[in-house]
Amino acid sequence: MWALLPQKLRLTLVVAAGVAVAWSIDALWSLVSGDSPGALKTIMLSVGVLSAAGVIVLDHTWRRVWSAHPAIGLRTFPDLNGVWRGELQSTWINPDTGTTAPAIPVEFKIRQTLFATHVAMTTGESTSHSTRTFLEPFYETRRFRLWYSYANEPQAKFRHRSAPHEGVAFLELDYDGDPDKLTGQYYTARKTTGDISVERQ
Repeated sequence: MWALLPQKLRLTLVVAAGVAVAWSIDALWSLVSGDSPGALKTIMLSVGVLSAAGVIVLDHTWRRVWSAHPAIGLRTFPDLNGVWRGELQSTWINPDTGTTAPAIPVEFKIRQTLFATHVAMTTGESTSHSTRTFLEPFYETRRFRLWYSYANEPQAKFRHRSAPHEGVAFLELDYDGDPDKLTGQYYTARKTTGDISVERQ
């Protein structure tokens, strides 16, 4: 959710947090050395401790808050945590037969926190892990898209026909359609593309 904040606001918060941390450390050092840190630094120390505690508590309880109040997810980003299973359908056409390959069963594991999102994908032949993620909400249509780049590592026994590669994919949630279904597409460095359709387990 942090990534959804405007860049200027994030920069302001980081700078403010840095100043607060510096003053808090100075105030703590004064207390340890037996000096009086002064009223302002004492206040900043208190604010720093309470803010850190608040962030830790919120990061561990936000899913309960989102579950109790779904409107928060619609104004920020829905909770995508969990295991999603379905299939990948490649658009690659076999030049010998002129047909596409059959759909591949796939499992996605999405781990989402207030500050980061990670995607892991597993098929019968390979695994992929996200290297970067980007949340793109479309609030007017209540659709939410998770973009991510990934590195794919096939099992050794399949590498004679499936080399390690990188790619980009997106998974989109249509909140009014089915909040437990994601659809999307992938694009690989091998110049192949495909469709994704998975459901939350």
